[in-house]
Amino acid sequence: MSFIRRKPRVLLLDDDPAMQRLVSMILRRDGYRVDVVSEASQALKLLATSDYGALLLDLMTPTEGGMTVIKHLQKMDAPMLQRVILVTGSPESLLKSIAKDVSAVVRKPFDSKELREVVARVVAAD
Repeated sequence: MSFIRRKPRVLLLDDDPAMQRLVSMILRRDGYRVDVVSEASQALKLLATSDYGALLLDLMTPTEGGMTVIKHLQKMDAPMLQRVILVTGSPESLLKSIAKDVSAVVRKPFDSKELREVVARVVAAD
């Protein structure tokens, strides 16, 4: 009897509905289950109750966004921090201060192949 290993769940925090749809579509085509939220509080609730192979964060949101989640993970010394992928158009100066704490940075606008490769690498490291 053969068992098909399901791909891990991925959590996306982004406030832009078009970006939510695009990233979700790309990752779902690769077989990932994608949960989408637009606020840090929603992401933190899901992280507390579910396991994710990767966490994709946008840093620049009008309300609490990716930085709130990163600070929470840093404070908790959470292993999930090593599975964070920043998907952002944030200035380079901001990225330099936190890029060392996360697994990868994908710059907007991004190439779908690059996004897929980065997510695959992060979930494989788990």
